[in-house]
Parts: sequence; C-alpha cells; structure tokens
Amino acid sequence: MNTKTIYLFSLIIFTALLFFIPSTFISPEHGNTILTISTFLFGIISGFYIVVTTTDYNSVKNILAKETAGWIKLYHHISLYDQEVAKTLSGLIDDYVLRAFDYEIIDYARSTAVEFDKILQFVRSVPLQESRSSIYENIQDAMEEIIATRQELTVLGTKTLSPFQWIILFALAGLVITSLYGLRTGEIFFDIVTVLISSSIVLILLLIRDLDLYIWNEKTFGYDIFENVLKAVGQLPYYPLESITKGRVRPTEKEYRAGYYINFPQSLEREIKIIKR
Repeated sequence: MNTKTIYLFSLIIFTALLFFIPSTFISPEHGNTILTISTFLFGIISGFYIVVTTTDYNSVKNILAKETAGWIKLYHHISLYDQEVAKTLSGLIDDYVLRAFDYEIIDYARSTAVEFDKILQFVRSVPLQESRSSIYENIQDAMEEIIATRQELTVLGTKTLSPFQWIILFALAGLVITSLYGLRTGEIFFDIVTVLISSSIVLILLLIRDLDLYIWNEKTFGYDIFENVLKAVGQLPYYPLESITKGRVRPTEKEYRAGYYINFPQSLEREIKIIKR
C-alpha cells in the first residue's frame, strides 16, 4: 500500500480505538511525564533520521540524474561516431533500463551488473577511427562518467537505518500514542487531537521509510529520468505492469510498453506488450 492509503487506514484504526480503549487508564501524573519525555525523544530522533535519510536521498537523486544524462550523452556521441554501432548500443541500453525496473532504486546498481558489463565490453570493443578521434575520446569520457556514478550508487545502495534504530523509533512512537490514549478525558476535542496526532506520527514514520528506501517522489527520479533515456536512444517508454496497477506510476504517453511477469516469483522473465491509447 502507498503512503496515502496507509495514512487513511491509520485514521480509521485510531478512530476505532477510541471506542475500545478506555479513557484515563493512565494517571495524569505519570502519563504527562511519560508523554513529555517520549514526545521530546521521538521528535529529536525522528528529526535526526529525516535529516540523515534526506541527505542520502538527495545524493542518490543527483547521482541518478548524472548517470542517466551520461547514457544519453554516450548514445549521442556514438550515433555521431557510427550509426550501426549506435543501433546495437540502443538495444543494450534498452535491456539495461528494463532490467533496472525489476528492482527498487536501492538495489538497482548491483542488480544491473550483468547488463552494464555487456555495454561496457561493447563500448570498449568499438574500434578507433583516426578521423573521428575526438568523438571517440568523448565516448570514453562518457563511459567513465557512468562507471563513476554507478560506483557511487553502489556505495549509497544500502538502507541508512538499521533494524535496531527502527525498533527505538517504533518504541518511542508507541509510547507517545499509548500516553495520548491513556490520558483521554472523554472530551470530543481531546479524542480528535489524539487521532490526528497518532496518525501524524504514522505519517512521519512513513516519510522516514520512503526516504530510507529512496521511493519518496519516485515518479520523477525513479521512472521519468529512465523513460527519458529510452526516448533518447529511440526506444518506446516502458513500465512494469505492477507499478501501474499499484498506482506508483501513471503513463502519460499515447504509446508505451508494459512488462508482464510470466512466472513470478520463480522467474523475473517478462512478456512485453505495446500499449496504445
């Protein structure tokens, strides 16, 4: 489920809990102390986690922009160098991008190693033409830039937060929510505040999760930039079917390709169909 669905679902759950959890089951003296301390700690730790994950998220976003720009640059230089070579490279880049869509951004660099090696070996096998040596140098420079960005993505391709850190965060969130429900006086206003604050805590946890997995605002840097690469190398845009059905992306093109799993999870092999609207 996406963040919006989970948040709305949490609103329903927290509202329902008002009818099942008795009010004032925690004494105000102890409850206020627990609520103050847990809220303070949750605010500090969640704020720190957001800063850390946002830093890595922005780094990955910028590196992906450089890498995809590098693919477009590489294809452009090779198309000027040799049209026949460019046609072969277009197919290899297409295979690379399609494989990338099988994985989340956090696993993308490691999981596309085979497809990348094929492109690397192909580019290295392109013979030098003395009359076009300057273009040949541009091709090699573009390839080196892509290699560097993939190395950076490999380093950043891990979760920032450990399971232990998540346990601490969930424990503090649980204390805050439990204290709020335990201190309820039965007044409607207090009940509304309790539900809204509890749901907001869930929203904060979801935000940290999305940043940690590099899926926040993923349409822009998880889909659109790769679609631009496919268009630049003369291929139709491509979307995994499950990404469309789950609402993670909505194709805007009049013609695009959709990949259907044939035997998932036993195999990642897909059947690709052209969709026209």
